[in-house]
Amino acid sequence: MSSNLYPDEKTINQWFNPAAFAAPAPFTFGNSARNMLWGPGQNVLDLSILKTTRIGERVSTQFRAEFFNLPNHPSFSNPAANVSVTSTIGRITSTSVDPRAIQFGLKVLF
Repeated sequence: MSSNLYPDEKTINQWFNPAAFAAPAPFTFGNSARNMLWGPGQNVLDLSILKTTRIGERVSTQFRAEFFNLPNHPSFSNPAANVSVTSTIGRITSTSVDPRAIQFGLKVLF
């Protein structure tokens, strides 16, 4: 039985076992199932806090603070799955979510 079949054995250097796959003969289709490889999941937490304050009867202000990817957790992209490029198959080489970003805004409503 091949290693890297269990989720706890997956790493970004070998997400799946590349020895289990081979390039098909030219002008033919392979026999792998569609969507048989799954990438790592996404861990993203976005948070928004706002406070509205009335100024008079018809005017109010709204202050907001927005946090994107609050815990700054890396979410990795899918592994390379092109069997023609043997040096990168099964490896994850990038992230799919931007690092933490914080923005503030002030809006006048009338």
